[in-house]
Amino acid sequence: MINKGKTYSERGVVRPIRLMGLMGLMGLMGLMGLMGLMGCSEDTEDAGRVTIVAQPCATGFTEEADMSRKWDTRAWNPSPYVTYSTIYGANGMFPNQKNLVNKSIEVFFTKDGEAPLEGTFFFNEHISEGESKWRLGMDEVPVGDHYLYGYIPKEDAGSVEIAPNSSYSNGAVLTIKDLNTVTPSDVCVIIGAKEGTDAETVSDLQPGQFMVRTTASGTTGNYIFLLFDHIYTSLRFNFKVGTDYDKLRVIKLRKLELIACSDDQGTLAKAKFNAIITLKKRTTNTTPVIESIVFEPDNSKGNAGYQELYNWKNDPTKYVTLTTTKPEQFMGCFVPGNHTYFKLQSTYDVFDKQGNLIRQGCEAVNAIDLYKIFKVHAVEPGHMYSLTMTVQPTYLYVLSEPDLDNPTVKITE
Repeated sequence: MINKGKTYSERGVVRPIRLMGLMGLMGLMGLMGLMGLMGCSEDTEDAGRVTIVAQPCATGFTEEADMSRKWDTRAWNPSPYVTYSTIYGANGMFPNQKNLVNKSIEVFFTKDGEAPLEGTFFFNEHISEGESKWRLGMDEVPVGDHYLYGYIPKEDAGSVEIAPNSSYSNGAVLTIKDLNTVTPSDVCVIIGAKEGTDAETVSDLQPGQFMVRTTASGTTGNYIFLLFDHIYTSLRFNFKVGTDYDKLRVIKLRKLELIACSDDQGTLAKAKFNAIITLKKRTTNTTPVIESIVFEPDNSKGNAGYQELYNWKNDPTKYVTLTTTKPEQFMGCFVPGNHTYFKLQSTYDVFDKQGNLIRQGCEAVNAIDLYKIFKVHAVEPGHMYSLTMTVQPTYLYVLSEPDLDNPTVKITE
């Protein structure tokens, strides 16, 4: 369902905001943050405050939009949800892009009439297995009712500001500054929050409800569940090697870089954008949680450059060897609106079948025009456009050694 009265824009480009649901080609990735609230002991001077730890989780992807989906209020069932690292980690969709995993979550605990309390959940990989590895960067949060807002990943923004949408109980306006036009990260905002009675049980968890209650409950602890939604659009690159070429050579990918252009002539887009996101408490299932997203280019930061999506960083164990069967997948996200032109630069090494390095640091640059491929003039948040990239020789009819060892990359849907 679309609320035609609410829009996001990028300097004159106006598109409708879709309601929370299974988002188009990308599908829903309503990132679910499961936050365990560990109560302070009541015999300490900090009694009456709670310290928070976290364990983010996420749903999987779906290929088609289903905007009719309704969120019910039954008890939390964790079985459809998996950790963020399961989607983006070693066994997930993009196992080679480790920078997608374990990013920080920036949050605001707000109350009407009071200054927001800002904090960050940082991931600590050295915490013992079986315990939550997420820790709040501040020592404590006051007990009571809060309206919780925020985004992930903190690392992708320069700064963030928050203001009430008339009141924090009604919603909030987040201004996230210095966002890259292109990034390997899936930038999302919180669109729902609710405390639970334990790690598996929550009632009334739904988009558009932001109130959570923190209590000083000793060692039993409390829990907060979070729903996230995308604010970027993404490209998925499926790399493989041509069947005939694979019989002769081995291709190992070293680096992928993506740059955004403002037209098909290669004019560079702006390097940085500020996102102004208006969130509103939902009163019915037809009310949009994200009322609007406005992306404003920061003209003071100049034009965009290539952004790394993947880099082996001279570690032979990080080589990505391409095959003819299972594609190696990589993701690049970008500011939605009228960004439909891109250049993808691939760097790879060519080996013969005996493992000898034939050619090092080959580069191929592909122009990507989403309008020609997918017939779209503008793109929306939460959509993913998938492209197959096939490495094959440059020859047409006569094969020579230079042609064989300096292949090109062909794009298909």
